[in-house]
Amino acid sequence: MLGLHASVTQTHTPQGSNSWRAQRIAGAALIPLGIWFLIGIFHHGPMGYPAMLHWAAQPWVGAVLALLVGALFYHSALGLQVIIEDYVSRPFWQMILITIVKASHLMMATLSWFFIIRIASIGHG
Repeated sequence: MLGLHASVTQTHTPQGSNSWRAQRIAGAALIPLGIWFLIGIFHHGPMGYPAMLHWAAQPWVGAVLALLVGALFYHSALGLQVIIEDYVSRPFWQMILITIVKASHLMMATLSWFFIIRIASIGHG
């Protein structure tokens, strides 16, 4: 049993450990952020689009939405990276797919942040 433990611990890299920890932290952050978002949707959603827009245009709501978007896309990108590393055997394709995942998640997060800012500026203008 000691030999098995030694071989398993030798294969871990600090980068893999940091990625695992970051994924857990982002996932833990998504719990309260997701609950807050769902409560906001259920509370303001039935009042219609204008009420929802007014709620989302508040600066503190925009800030929390930006945190939610950041945590969501970061957690998703890390999770997909792990799947690619586990199931794609060729390093070249791993690198290509991970680059595509990171770039697309960064683009989606950036667009989401842009629209959060746009909602805030239209809602108060």
